[in-house]
Amino acid sequence: MENTEKKQTDEAAQVAQTEAAGKIDDLKAEAVDKFDTLKTEAGQLMTTTVDKMEDLRDQLVAKAEETGRQIDIDGIKAKASEHIETAKTATAETLADLQAQAEAAYETASVKAEQLQDAAEEKYDELKAEAIEQLEVAQAKIDEIKAEATAQVAETTAKAKGFFSRLFGGK
Repeated sequence: MENTEKKQTDEAAQVAQTEAAGKIDDLKAEAVDKFDTLKTEAGQLMTTTVDKMEDLRDQLVAKAEETGRQIDIDGIKAKASEHIETAKTATAETLADLQAQAEAAYETASVKAEQLQDAAEEKYDELKAEAIEQLEVAQAKIDEIKAEATAQVAETTAKAKGFFSRLFGGK
C-alpha cells in the first residue's frame, strides 16, 4: 500500500514536471518562430523598399531623358543612388534594431521558461516531500493498528485460555 501511494505520487509529480517542461519548450519554440518571422518580414521590407527606390530612380531618369531638357542626368542618378544608399542604411539599422528587440524578447522568454521549470521542479519536490510525509503518517497509523490488534488478540487469547481452563481444568 505504501509503495503504491508513493509510486502514484511520484508519477503525478513526474507528469507535472513533464508538462511544465513541455510548456517551456513551447514558449522557446514560439519565441524562435516569432524571431524568424520578424527577420523575414524585415528583410522583405528592405528588399521592397530598395526595389521601389530603384524603380523611382529609373523612372525619374527616363522622364528626364524623354523631355530632352538640359538636365544633369548623371547628377540625378548620383542623387538617386545616394538616396537609395541612405534608405538601405536606414533599413539595415531598423532591421538590426528589430533583431536586437527580438533577441531581448527571446532572452526574456528563456529566463521566464527557466523560472517556470525551476518552479515546476520545486513543486515536484514539495509534492514528493508531502507524499513521503503522508506515507510515514499512514505507516505509523498502520503500525499503531497492528499493535492494537496484537494486544486485542493477546487479551482475547488470555480470556479464552482462562475460560477453557475454568470450563475444562477445574481451576
